[in-house]
Amino acid sequence: MAAKEKKTTRKKSKMDFQSFVSRIENMILTGKFKPRERLIEAALSEMFGVSRYTVRDAFKVLETKGMVTVTPFRGVVVSELGQQEVEELFVIRAALEQVALRLSTQNTTTVDIKVLRKMVKKIEDAFRDDDFVAMVAADTNFHDYVFQMSRNKTLRRMINDLRNRCHIIRYSAWSSPIILQQVMGEHQLIVDAIEARDVEALNELSERHISHGKEAYLLRLKAENALLK
Repeated sequence: MAAKEKKTTRKKSKMDFQSFVSRIENMILTGKFKPRERLIEAALSEMFGVSRYTVRDAFKVLETKGMVTVTPFRGVVVSELGQQEVEELFVIRAALEQVALRLSTQNTTTVDIKVLRKMVKKIEDAFRDDDFVAMVAADTNFHDYVFQMSRNKTLRRMINDLRNRCHIIRYSAWSSPIILQQVMGEHQLIVDAIEARDVEALNELSERHISHGKEAYLLRLKAENALLK
C-alpha cells in the first residue's frame, strides 16, 4: 500500500506588530506603495505572514500618522495631500527645520562634520548606483543626524512627524532626475554652511532643499486635476 502523501502547508513567518508597522511605513516612505494605491488586507497578511487583525491594527497606526486613509466599506489607500495642506505643512516644516539648523550650528564639532561628509558620500554613491531605497535611507540618516545635533528631542520629534506626513512630496521630487540632481548637490552645501556656522546660508538652503518636493508635487497635482476636468 502506497504511503499517504503528507499534506504540506506553508508556515507563515512570524513578525511582531511593531516590525510589521515599520515595514509598511518604510515601503510607503520609499515609494514602493504610491499615493492613492490601495492596500489590500488579505494580500499584506499573506505577504508578511501576519494575521488580518494585525494588518487592521497597523492601518489604524498608519492612519494616525497621516500615511494612509481609511474609508469605511471602501478600504485603505496611501494618503495623498491637497494643495492647501501641502502649503501649510511646508510653512511649518521650513520654520522648524531652520530652528533646528540654527541650534545644530551651535553644537557642531569637527567629528560631526566628518560624519556628515561621509553620509553625503553614501547618498551620492546610492544616487550613482541608481539605488532608490538606499538613497532614501542614506538621505534620512543624514537629516536625522543634522537635527540630532540640535540636542532638542521635542523639536526633532515634531520635524520627524512632519517629514513622515510629507513623504509623498519627497517621492514626487525624487521621481524627477533634474530635481534629484539639484537635491544631491545641496547636501554638501548644507554641510559647508554648518561647518562655517552660517545660519543665513542654512536658512536659504533648507528652504530651497524642501521646496523642490513641494513644487514638483503641486505641479503633478495640478496636472492630474486638469485631466479630471
